[in-house]
Amino acid sequence: MFTPTPARAGANRLATAACAAVLAALFLAATPGASGARGVPHGGFFGVSPQTQVTSNDLRRMARLSLTLRIPFFWFDVEARRGSYDFATLDRTVGEASAAGVRVLPIVTGSPEWMAGDPRVAPLAGRRARAWSAFLRELVGRYGPGGKFWEGREVKQPLRRWQIWNEPNFSVFWRRPSPRAYVGLLRRSAAAIRGLDPGAQIVAGGLAPVEGGLRPWEFLRRMYLVPGAGAAFDVAALHPYATSIPGLEYELRAVRRVMARAGDGAKPLLVTELGVASDGVAPNPFDKGRRGQGRFLEGAYRLMLEHRRRWRLGGAYWFTWKDVDSADPYCVFCRFAGLFDVDGRPKPAWNAFRRVVRAASVR
Repeated sequence: MFTPTPARAGANRLATAACAAVLAALFLAATPGASGARGVPHGGFFGVSPQTQVTSNDLRRMARLSLTLRIPFFWFDVEARRGSYDFATLDRTVGEASAAGVRVLPIVTGSPEWMAGDPRVAPLAGRRARAWSAFLRELVGRYGPGGKFWEGREVKQPLRRWQIWNEPNFSVFWRRPSPRAYVGLLRRSAAAIRGLDPGAQIVAGGLAPVEGGLRPWEFLRRMYLVPGAGAAFDVAALHPYATSIPGLEYELRAVRRVMARAGDGAKPLLVTELGVASDGVAPNPFDKGRRGQGRFLEGAYRLMLEHRRRWRLGGAYWFTWKDVDSADPYCVFCRFAGLFDVDGRPKPAWNAFRRVVRAASVR
């Protein structure tokens, strides 16, 4: 067993927040957009974003499908005391995943108590910004190319992509969402990371369709109004939660349209969360039933693979790996969003996922 988060408390906070983002999406009515796939490489495109611990058996399953594991690197857990870093859990997480042959995409997020008193307060200026940059340099110096963590290890998979914050358009993660402020964080983050690894890729935080906040395409449009915003990140990211395939297509097209109009159409787009449930704690349109969840998954990936080159999709990660055993007060369906049930038994969605990945590998 290993936990995909730096601490169990941190894992609970991330799962709650992520599910809240999905719950908020329930209230949105996405409007469908208008409308020759080529061969798609097997590795790199598919991934998962867990909300629970995963086992060594889970890792073997992920490795067989060449999945990427997206996990949070919580600042508030690693540097709970200023200047004192505890990498024990991250070392175990990264080490076991890499030994199994599973790629890791880290989400660096969450301000520590000593800095802000609220993990949603972003480190934008002064000592907060300097502390954030120092933390990023510690991470790259440990897990990046030539990092201390890889010394003497037989299997080395240095981290070259870093996702900066999560859903910065949503107040659950960013206390007062601001496209301009987020661009500032991206710039500082890029400078710190590229200073040690010039070839690293900066992945923007996944934008989600949340109620009461800016939609992903509008938030991104306002980001591009900040001079030089495009240079601050290498990969855009989206969490296109939708209750239908046309709704999913609408969100993807809307974001790509904004990027093209900003002159950034060549930049890759990464779907770092996507999902529906097999059940729900209350009636909701994201509850598709066990077989319906699998059908949605197949339809979603079929759409994304068909348009992969046109939309420049760098990958798509399913939320989530496994169901949880208790209801989340912030989300009516996150409990049942997994590919596996709470006891680890595969649901029809897992079989659908395997079919999609294997079909893509032979096209």
